[in-house]
Amino acid sequence: MSDLSEFVAKLEAADETERVYAAEDIGYLNAAEGVAPLVARLDQEPSRAVRDAIFQALTRIEADAAVEGCIRLLASDDPQIRNQVVEILRHKGAAVVPFLETVMREGDKDLRKLTLDVLSGLPAVSANAIYQAALSDPDPNVIITAVENLGRARAHRFKGRIEELLLAASHPMLIGACLEALVGIGDEDSLAILRRRFPDFSMLPDFFLVSCLKAIGALGTERDFAAVAALLAERGTQLRPAILSALVGIHARHCGAAHDDNLLPLLRLAIDDLSAPLCSYQAVRALGFISSRDDVYAFLIGCLTSPERLVRLASIECLRETKRPELDEVLAARALSETDEDVRQALRS
Repeated sequence: MSDLSEFVAKLEAADETERVYAAEDIGYLNAAEGVAPLVARLDQEPSRAVRDAIFQALTRIEADAAVEGCIRLLASDDPQIRNQVVEILRHKGAAVVPFLETVMREGDKDLRKLTLDVLSGLPAVSANAIYQAALSDPDPNVIITAVENLGRARAHRFKGRIEELLLAASHPMLIGACLEALVGIGDEDSLAILRRRFPDFSMLPDFFLVSCLKAIGALGTERDFAAVAALLAERGTQLRPAILSALVGIHARHCGAAHDDNLLPLLRLAIDDLSAPLCSYQAVRALGFISSRDDVYAFLIGCLTSPERLVRLASIECLRETKRPELDEVLAARALSETDEDVRQALRS
């Protein structure tokens, strides 16, 4: 340990480079006894380079003392220290979970939230007890973070609890987090809970409606198409991208969805508004549901001459779904006068 003592002493050196080397050498020693002086130095170290060297040293040290030291640093008033410590603990993997369980039981709301920030980089299966506690936490920000993590991890075993939260929640951010998480988990059975919570989409404020539409786009079935399409006329242009994305999302999974005759006029409103090219593209793609219909097929052929290239590309994609025998000849003829290289390539593919 004589080397360690020498390196620890050099952590107090006036020269920044000497302190950097001292921190690095302590890390390479990989000794538990090196953790305390490294942690103590962080509180008074003004140099970013030396701090980074200390963080690297704490990452290298494999002893439990390094985990315990990092967990103590989660309470630092310095956001840079907190953020770096979160990354170190993630790097150490599942070994940190037993220590984080203690923080979840005994820490304040900020520490409990940071515990979940650490877990966002780890498999959810290794931290069931922490998530069970977090989903019943008295602080809504802790619950929201837990729900977000579980959605990203596609943690299906927590689906029922997240659905319960969706039904009972009044906090707008928590409702949005629950909807996002259920999208991530991806179980169509969650639609029943969504419909119970929001029986009438037309009455929802925009914030909730956008989140609901994302969920419907990811999980919705054929029966949801008409209700979503009707919103194009009811909710104006601001929500048009979210509505169209939901329609396209349903189509990706349920190509045989039924549609009424009002759909084409509704979608044409978006297609003709070339001030929003992406919306126009989405609206044309939504026609893929009914592209085999004669009137829709004729309309898509007309879209091949639209001044907006995204409309032309979308119409080609939809027309390819019709499988009409004459289509290749029609597209090849159009390719002769097309000036955009991407569109011309799509016509010839």
